[in-house]
Formats: sequence, structure tokens, C-alpha cells
Amino acid sequence: MEFLWCITVTTCIGIGFKLFSRFKINTLNAIVINYTVCLILGTLIDTESGWPFSRSIIQGRWFALDVVLGLMFIVGFNLTAHSIQKAGITMTTLIQRMSIILTVSFTVILFREHFGWLEFGGLLMALMAIVAINQKTSTFSLKLSEPFPMILVAVLVLSAAIEILLYYVEKTGIVGSDQMAFTTHGFGCAAIFGWVSLAWLVFKKKLKLTGRDVIAGILLGIPNFFSIFLLLKMLNQGWNGSLMYPLVNVSVLLLSTIVAVIAFREKLNRLNWIGIGLASAAILIIAYAHTTSH
Repeated sequence: MEFLWCITVTTCIGIGFKLFSRFKINTLNAIVINYTVCLILGTLIDTESGWPFSRSIIQGRWFALDVVLGLMFIVGFNLTAHSIQKAGITMTTLIQRMSIILTVSFTVILFREHFGWLEFGGLLMALMAIVAINQKTSTFSLKLSEPFPMILVAVLVLSAAIEILLYYVEKTGIVGSDQMAFTTHGFGCAAIFGWVSLAWLVFKKKLKLTGRDVIAGILLGIPNFFSIFLLLKMLNQGWNGSLMYPLVNVSVLLLSTIVAVIAFREKLNRLNWIGIGLASAAILIIAYAHTTSH
């Protein structure tokens, strides 16, 4: 049941971003409120950690990494929102889920993890998928479409950077049993960075916070928090992370595509559908290879 809820709430995040432009929601305002909601929910659920940003938390050996995580959260979420509004839910979600390419490459280089023919095949398939989903017509061309490739590249890099940092924290054991506190304070640091930015923009009279933005932020923050909370809960229940993450990625990709096509009338040509299939297969192949090598 946690698995189904996880892919549902994760998909809801993309839907929310898609609706922002329709309801004239200021993206930055809503995202800052969203991370504030995440911090509050995390504090209420993780009662063992006490008040957020207590002295023991700030002096913790993992807090500096939390600051970095918070900065990546706020920047990455803004990039994702703008990418969804411009390039669509399907393309943005696909690029996000393809971050496993960079994450696996990182684990191979830094931790010298196994990289065999299955991993190589999955990586090659993933690269083919990126080319296929970038085709604007059913006629194949190596020319990339404009003007959105750079924002999609930025989404890919930021998504991978967040995964790599979380993987590094887990691999080195620096967080220990404080995984929930680490995640909650990552949200909190993102909120602080956001509020500082908002205060500056309001001071410069370039922005104002509206009630509509606050409501949108609350509605975004609830699924955003539980998308992470449910992943952690599944890991605590004994799920193998090497299997769980790719399964969630593929499921979110497929569900997001269905919603985008039916609800938002996003157009996908034959090559785009082939790219989605290649991406799903690549994620599962890399996950299977990673699981069997451990």
C-alpha cells in the first residue's frame, strides 16, 4: 500500500506544478511555503528529534551536508516547476527519472562499484531514450529541439546531485539512525534559503505573497513531504533500495505520462513513446544489474 501511495503523491507534485500557470500561482512563493510545510510535518512526525534546528542538530556532523541538500532542494524544485510548465510533465518527469545514469556513474567511480555488460547496456539504452524523447516528430533527427533542452539538462543534473548526496550519506553512514531528521532539516534549510530570497524580492518590490500562493504551497507541501516519508518507511520495512527506487521511478514515469496525455492533452509521437519504453527498460535493467552485483 505504501508503494501505491508513494507513486501517487509523487505524481501529484508534477500535476501541481502543471496547474500553477493555469491558476496564476507564483512558483517561488508556493515552493517556499511548500518546504515550510514539509519542515512542520517532519517535526510533528519525528518527535524524537525535538525542536527543529536545535543546538544538537546544528552541531551534528551531518548538518553541513543538510545545508547543501536544502540549497539543491530549492534550486532543483524551481527548475522542475519551470520545466514542467514549459516542456511538459512527461518530458520533465522522464529526465528526472533518468538521473539514475549519473547516480550509477558516480557510485562506480567513487565507490568502485561493479559495472558490467548489463549496466553498460542499460546506460546505452538510457542515452537512446533521451534522444528519442527529444524528437518533435516521428522522423528521427539528431538535432536537439529548442528552446528547452538546457532546462531539462539542469533538471537532470540537479536530480542526480540530490540522489548522489543522499546515496553518499547512506553509504558512509554519517547520518546513522537520524535519516528522518536529516531529511526534515534538508526541507528546513530549503525553506530558509527560500524565505531569504522572498524577503529580498519583497524588499525590492519585485514580488508579493498572496493567499493563493500560500494555499498552493500547502497543497504542494503535503505530497512532497509524503513522497520522501513513504520512501523512508518502505526502506525501514525491508525494501531493497536498489529495487525500490527504480520501480518507483518507472511507475511515476508511466503514471505521469498517462495523466499528461489524458488530463493535459500533451502530444507524444511514436518516437517519444519508444523513448519512454527504452527509459523504463533502462531503469529496470540497471536496477537488476545493481541488485545482482551486491
